[in-house]
Amino acid sequence: MSIITKTLLSDGPSKAVLSVYMQSDGVEGELVNYLLLDPQVDLAVPVNDLSILQIWYSFGWFDGLLAFDDVVPIPAWNLSRDGVGYCDFRYFGGFADRAGVDKTGKIFLTTSGFAVPGSTGTLVIEVKKH
Repeated sequence: MSIITKTLLSDGPSKAVLSVYMQSDGVEGELVNYLLLDPQVDLAVPVNDLSILQIWYSFGWFDGLLAFDDVVPIPAWNLSRDGVGYCDFRYFGGFADRAGVDKTGKIFLTTSGFAVPGSTGTLVIEVKKH
């Protein structure tokens, strides 16, 4: 069974930080619209509107795509394989959920290459609550 461990590192009044560890067993396949963060469930004070401020990640053997919830999830940022990455979106206020009146603030992850046995990755994401 693949291992996915999510840990809420901080949950303040205006920001939250989530850490995710992933390890593929080679059986379960890709993660498709895997729910990383549901602000209605995962945060102390539920919100429907989030912006992605910063991302730190290290993926071995796979790519990832972060997306916001919608009928068809809205892509936010691609995380490339086999390396360490840092993205800072604070300069322009972060990547915001653009779903309109139906926005939920949920953030999803879809992978490509995660199905390979032994693929591992870590992700830390800081979000701003609106």
